[in-house]
Amino acid sequence: MISVRTTAFMACGIASLAAPAFADTRDDVLAGVARCGVIRDDRVWLDCVYGAQQPMRAKLGLTPAPELQQRLVPGMNVAPSQARAVAPPPRKKPGFFGRILASTDMDSAPRMAAYRFEKNGAFVVTLENGQEYRQTDVEGGTVNWNRQPSTYRVVVTEAAFGGYNMRTSEGPHIFRVARVR
Repeated sequence: MISVRTTAFMACGIASLAAPAFADTRDDVLAGVARCGVIRDDRVWLDCVYGAQQPMRAKLGLTPAPELQQRLVPGMNVAPSQARAVAPPPRKKPGFFGRILASTDMDSAPRMAAYRFEKNGAFVVTLENGQEYRQTDVEGGTVNWNRQPSTYRVVVTEAAFGGYNMRTSEGPHIFRVARVR
């Protein structure tokens, strides 16, 4: 009859034999970092540590470490395919607060091509790219534009609940607008 102690001992023995087969990416990285320990120069050692992290970077789809850093890791084989850059994951659209708090550079914003005022006081703005926007919330304020349209730059962003917000180089005021064309 096999005792519980013998069964436990055999289970541990079998598990220890199978453990190397289940080594995960973290173990590969830690083993690479340990192999960097033979390097005496601190800067070269740090580059080696960065190179040792390549298996995790590949697993996560991140841009690979430079080939020079990967080659510093003793015993690490660098395949040419590993040295190629991986495209970063697509950027997510900004959320509600991201759109509100995002700073847009007015120097790169498109210029107005024309503006006019309707009877109710709302403005209609045509941008240099042909897009046209009409103010939808006249109670939100009116404008006193009196210069040439091309002197104003315009930033239009998507509003939280549909429609658009528009800001001009004239000041920080944000106007609710709808796209006409």
